[in-house]
Amino acid sequence: MISIITSLYKSEIFLPDYIKNIQDFYSDLKNKGVSIELIIIANDISEKEKNILSSLIKTNWVRIIEIPRESLYSSWNRGIRESKFPVCTFWNVDDIRFSNAIIDGLKKIEEGKELIYFPFRYKRYIKIFNFKILAKNTIINPPEFERETFSKGMNCGPFFMFTKKLYEKVGPFDESFKIAGDFDWCVRAAQVTNFDLSREIAGIFTNEGTSLSGSKGNILQEENNRIYQKNGILNKIKPI
Repeated sequence: MISIITSLYKSEIFLPDYIKNIQDFYSDLKNKGVSIELIIIANDISEKEKNILSSLIKTNWVRIIEIPRESLYSSWNRGIRESKFPVCTFWNVDDIRFSNAIIDGLKKIEEGKELIYFPFRYKRYIKIFNFKILAKNTIINPPEFERETFSKGMNCGPFFMFTKKLYEKVGPFDESFKIAGDFDWCVRAAQVTNFDLSREIAGIFTNEGTSLSGSKGNILQEENNRIYQKNGILNKIKPI
């Protein structure tokens, strides 16, 4: 059993593909005996987004929580608080997830693991004269877990899954971060448990060329430095 959390904000361009992908994903897991719930945290939802999401609203495995605008990590914490299953993960609206990775992750959790991370396909696009062009398409293979390595870089990737018991030990995502709150949380989690690497490709992470997390701007580097200082890590990234 797993709770999947999605935070939405001005996402109507991605919603049709997202809905199709997650419905196929749900059907596949249901056929394999896995129960899931989808919790959508809808920030300042528009009428157009409501109309697109109407097909999901009618299902009994989806909950849509409408809220005023809040940070991504506030929405993640809210989704976890609202979740009813013992395992959680996140699904960015412009990404794709593969069901086999979820099944493998749940098997590892049944064996006693608390956080599972995965290889994934990374696609980066650039825009030239309003045309979207695929600039990079590669498999990201994260390293085997080693506490020091996972304290210096975000090696968990975008598709990690974890138990709510671990979340209770680590504490909530730090809502003061704009970009690197997942890195901060994984650094804290690495201090209290060992992570387990699945060999199943988790999905496709898409960088449209406009996301803050895909940039190397000052905000990201400042937040990374704050994480290093906060957790007593000496290797700090130098600001640009």
